[in-house]
Amino acid sequence: MDYSITAKELIAKLGGKENINSLTHCMTRLRFVINDESKINDKVIEKIPGVMGIMKKSGQYQVIIGNNVSKCFAEINKIHQFSDTTTGKKVKQNPINVALDFIAGCMTPMIPAIIAGGLIKVLLVVFGPTLFGVIADTSDTYIILNAMGDAAFYFLPVLVAFTASKKLNCNSYLAVTVAAMLIYPNLITLLGSDLPTKLFGFIPVIHGSYASSVIPAMLSTILLKYVEILVDKITPEWSKNFLKPLLILFVTAVAALCLLAPIGLVIGEGLQFGLNWIYNLAPWAALALFAGFMPFIVMTGMHWAFVPAALIALGNPGYELMLIPAMLCSNIAQAGATFGVSIKTNDAKMRQIAIPSAISALLAGVTEPAMYGVTLKLKKPMYAACIAGGAAGFIAGLVNLKGYAFATPCLTAIVQFIGGDSNSNFIYACIIAGVSFIGSLVLSIIMTKNSPITEDDDTVDTTSNSDDLSIATPVIGKVVALSSVNDATFSSGVLGQGYAVVPSVGKVFAPFNGTVETLMDTHHAVGIVSDSGINMLVHVGLETVELNGKHFTPKVAEGDTFKKGDVLLEFDLDAIKKDGYDTTTPVIVSNVDDYSEISVADMSDATAGAEVLSLARA
Repeated sequence: MDYSITAKELIAKLGGKENINSLTHCMTRLRFVINDESKINDKVIEKIPGVMGIMKKSGQYQVIIGNNVSKCFAEINKIHQFSDTTTGKKVKQNPINVALDFIAGCMTPMIPAIIAGGLIKVLLVVFGPTLFGVIADTSDTYIILNAMGDAAFYFLPVLVAFTASKKLNCNSYLAVTVAAMLIYPNLITLLGSDLPTKLFGFIPVIHGSYASSVIPAMLSTILLKYVEILVDKITPEWSKNFLKPLLILFVTAVAALCLLAPIGLVIGEGLQFGLNWIYNLAPWAALALFAGFMPFIVMTGMHWAFVPAALIALGNPGYELMLIPAMLCSNIAQAGATFGVSIKTNDAKMRQIAIPSAISALLAGVTEPAMYGVTLKLKKPMYAACIAGGAAGFIAGLVNLKGYAFATPCLTAIVQFIGGDSNSNFIYACIIAGVSFIGSLVLSIIMTKNSPITEDDDTVDTTSNSDDLSIATPVIGKVVALSSVNDATFSSGVLGQGYAVVPSVGKVFAPFNGTVETLMDTHHAVGIVSDSGINMLVHVGLETVELNGKHFTPKVAEGDTFKKGDVLLEFDLDAIKKDGYDTTTPVIVSNVDDYSEISVADMSDATAGAEVLSLARA
């Protein structure tokens, strides 16, 4: 895959570099913050070579690339260095989404260190005295490797503080210093004694161990962010070099030690208690539901909410019962269902996507290419994966499957289930993985038996009546060439081909029978798809997204079906003009690759029902 081509296409079809506010990436996704999403056609983005799918969440336009996301990110940065922080308008978000986004931002960068350390610990179990006895636990080699495996977990507060400071854009070194204080050896000894501890002789310090903790470091870094802002305001310029860092460290460290760190421990213990309570209530039901719905939990980012509790459990009692076993069932099920698609499909393009996506899920535990590129797109394979994953989770709950190391569960990392006094847990894990894989593979093939696996929302029904290829105008008014529109996003043809109308009537009519695929929150643009597969965008006016829905009245909602001639949207033409906006309305067919020819009738005015657009199937 040549990601230089992917990079160029993405920048162009996201509306150009001027429309991209910032760019970051995680393990599988490019995370764009876009200035005006109305300039983007999702279907066009999804068809770019190398793109597995898209997702819009937390104010981000996320483009799923898969395992090679870093290569694509590097190619984009060769073209233009985008900021990794948002400088545009803030997007109002749900507090839960904000919290999950913060947790994900803290945990994602350090996952490789945790995985590496966890797997080293597992290998010591395998080759140490517990199993094969190759390495004695008193040997120098064992002690060094054990330190290598333990380091990421012991110094977890430091890692969390560093990633949190990057997420919050505050001083990383001060944040790390506060977190390091919590695990300073002499302080650990002091807080582990039976005698009460008091700061300055009168401020009580609650005893607790913060090694391997997560939430205390998150809370202390959040506080440091606001302390830094406050101190910067109150300190004079001449003293900032020495007084500012002193005050920030002193205030944050004292508050963290005496208040935030103990609160963090209570929250962490509460999370662990809640998960254990749910598990103990009915482990077979808890794991069946958790594993079965895991794909949708991952899509929403909710899985990050369980990561801190999982890390706490790995520290004490030393194993985890919920997240790691459930993700094993779900990840392997995605692999099986996607392999099922590759076996059943006659579509070479789908097979080309399915095989590497399945291998990625099976061997690396990276399921997003499989989910967004295959199973979710075709729906029935996703059902197969959920059913098989839930069944495997049921078994995992019955046998109390335990994860002994934090790694993305997959076939190559299945050693993370080695532990305990016998090999039974590892054997159970292998059996459960087999049930998940074979079950989803078989179900994926069976459940798609009566419908072609090549079905796709973008596919045109070639059996439909040829009359469908003459399309009535959705907007009444003066017809102008798309190339004359005063907006390069439309005039360049990046979003597709078509024409534009200077409207004389403030209504958008349905040009065919179909479904509302997209309705912008600002109601200025509507994306529709015909029953025969024509994807059309009607964008009322230029830059009218800035009106935030003012002067627009939608008559339909996303997912609604409609008949030709129905009113989809009404808009106050005079009011839009009065507010200084160009009312020229582009009418664009986005799935241009499905047609050999798209032509516009030679007419100056489009009356109701006039057939302006003609399509010829490829």
